[in-house]
Amino acid sequence: MPINPFKDSNLIELEKKAIAKLQAKEYKDHKDIKGIEKLCMEGILMAESAKENADIDFFKGVLNYCADTKKDKYLFCWEDVPENNAEFIKFLKDDLKTDRVEEYLFCWEDVPENNAEFIKFLKDDLKTDRVEEYLFCWEDVPENNAEFIKFLKDDLKTDWIENQPTLFKDSKNELGSTTIKKSDNNETITVTNGNNSLLLRADKAKKKVSLEITGGKIYEYILILKEEEGKLKIYKNAAISKDNNNRTINIMNDSNSLVFKLNKTKKKVTLKTADHKTYEYLLEEENNRLKIYKEKKDAIDFLKEAIKREENFLFAHYVLGFIYNELKYYPAAKEEFTKCIEIDKNFADAYFDMGVALRNIGNLTGAIENFKKSLEFYEKTNYSRAIDANWWIQNIGGKDNETVRSAEENVIEVIVEDLRDRKERLFRYINEKEGKFKNFVSAKKTITKTQNFVVVLRRWNSYTPALSSDIERRKGGGYFLSWNGQGFVIDPGFNFIENFFANGFNISDIDAIFISHSHLDHTSDFESLMTLIFERNDNLPPEEKKQIDLFLNFSSLNKFANLLSLDKSAVRKIYIIQPGIPVDMSGKYGFVLTPTKAKHRELWGDEYSVGLIFDLIENNKKKFRLGMTVDTGYTGEIGAQFKDSDILIAHIGSIKEKEFDLNLNLNERLYKNHLGLIGTTKIIKDASPKLAVISEFGEELGSLRVDISKAIEGVVKDRRTKRCIPGDIGMKILLPDLKIRCDMCSKEKGDDVFVDMNEINAIYFPEEVQGDPGKLTYVCKKHF
Repeated sequence: MPINPFKDSNLIELEKKAIAKLQAKEYKDHKDIKGIEKLCMEGILMAESAKENADIDFFKGVLNYCADTKKDKYLFCWEDVPENNAEFIKFLKDDLKTDRVEEYLFCWEDVPENNAEFIKFLKDDLKTDRVEEYLFCWEDVPENNAEFIKFLKDDLKTDWIENQPTLFKDSKNELGSTTIKKSDNNETITVTNGNNSLLLRADKAKKKVSLEITGGKIYEYILILKEEEGKLKIYKNAAISKDNNNRTINIMNDSNSLVFKLNKTKKKVTLKTADHKTYEYLLEEENNRLKIYKEKKDAIDFLKEAIKREENFLFAHYVLGFIYNELKYYPAAKEEFTKCIEIDKNFADAYFDMGVALRNIGNLTGAIENFKKSLEFYEKTNYSRAIDANWWIQNIGGKDNETVRSAEENVIEVIVEDLRDRKERLFRYINEKEGKFKNFVSAKKTITKTQNFVVVLRRWNSYTPALSSDIERRKGGGYFLSWNGQGFVIDPGFNFIENFFANGFNISDIDAIFISHSHLDHTSDFESLMTLIFERNDNLPPEEKKQIDLFLNFSSLNKFANLLSLDKSAVRKIYIIQPGIPVDMSGKYGFVLTPTKAKHRELWGDEYSVGLIFDLIENNKKKFRLGMTVDTGYTGEIGAQFKDSDILIAHIGSIKEKEFDLNLNLNERLYKNHLGLIGTTKIIKDASPKLAVISEFGEELGSLRVDISKAIEGVVKDRRTKRCIPGDIGMKILLPDLKIRCDMCSKEKGDDVFVDMNEINAIYFPEEVQGDPGKLTYVCKKHF
């Protein structure tokens, strides 16, 4: 059964997005409902433009379902029945529709004498802006009378203003001798010219403005007063009239019009708009009065109507089945998912949700078959859903009698299953890169005097930025901490200077530099930074020269000893940082630095590498704890050092093949010199930070960074740890608020926009994207 091949591809994409939001349960939280409402309204407008009525019903169905599930709805108290039936009867009427399946709109006879219900219907249901016309702002008078004068001339036709000879012109009103004044209490505006006058009186309590015109005749106009953004703005209603035969209602506003036509025979009211759209409403006669209703449909009604219009409407069948699953109508859900699979045998979501339905019916064999079928597709297209499908396969029917695996082992097993078919290619790539590196450090010299060139490098960890086969793609870097108006550079590796300047900082922002160990990917730009500071200081008087403090571990001090001995003008003081020995800089910089023990081999041995903990001080009190594992293998002792960090930045490094070997115990599978997958999971659990940032990925993990972080977040999340997000160049976190910059909002505004960390998602740009391949972009729910 083919899917409609003529449907607009943009419409299909919107429907896919609506389904994704349903699957993510975004409609369950009232904070997220606006996003799906906006998407559905966009879909309805697009479908109306394309005259795709089935798709209009689809989006209305999704919209109604999400609106109905915003929050739990109280119905009635069981104990009150039958003694007190008020709530029970209301439930029977409103929810079961025992007396009517329509929604009352307005009474035909009341128009135009009493338009309150009618105008409410026009505003709320038709969303029309023709009902009210803006006239002028009360606060602007008499300082700026442009809108007010236009109202006097165009609407009131006051010829004593229009025809008054102009003796002189004021740039604001051009009214000659006419005067406009406002009372001291801001309640009246008076316009006078000779014997002619006009008085407007504002009544904020009634939200109305009355208008009297004198000069032989007295008129009174009732205008509408609204308070918007602290200002009183004046509107008037459109002209509403009825024909002599009581068969039409006309709403006129300048050149726009709405026309309602009554058809008592068919018991309908038809609305025709100026843009040729037609709507129909129900008409019922009650006590000799004609009352107008609209037919009420719930989400299921709209989706069924969509399927009537388009039998093979794949997404409508799917959402209908999804709703049935949510309502626990599992046999009905099964029918809809069966139909989906008949239409498209490659529709992974239908297999997955069919598995849910069958599992709840009790058909466990059928459920597992469908989850396995969905997993075949999800492994190639949707990592998160693949994890969900694998979990169902592993846990269907319960595992109460089995030994419960640790959280770390469980996440490894899930990731192993997803990566198993890619493992050979992954490790072939890793071995190839390691082979190139070994060859690089031992091969003979290849460059000659006949050719000169420069190479710009890096984004990832270790040797990748130093030895890249692809030009301008592989970046590394470091970190920059700003606290109390002072800035601290941490581990300036390859491309740090490039990244630093690209994010808006400069040399003057640097007050101190920290180096945790001597490897190139953490120190390569240190010499360049020092050179830039030396050059900056050239030809400056002593009082303007830049001086910084250096915090170096023992091996870094040895490495740069000669450099630092050549010119000491840029260095104020050097601190040697050693594991477990705090450096109290609370008076000078507002922090206490605690170097932590690390397990990472350098040229001088493996006892000098350190991690870093910054206890940030404000008003002599500890305000915030920032922990940075830097490069280290995992032990329980190392993990315990970072306990109660508010932020933990953990360096994952790469993944070793033995981490996938479930025949080994957990300690045997640990990556020796870096955290790896298991060590990262364990150290985050040990530290229990509010926010975990996973950083310094091996380049081979590029497309998996978001998925690995989400998987780890799923098992480390507890009452304190809220998020686990992959780090990348440009990720900016506000301290101590734990808000993260949204790249899209910031781009729109032209300035940093921070949102709560729970509102942020990292999105991976595939390598084909031009400009910055491999980049992670941080976006809030508004853009996700």
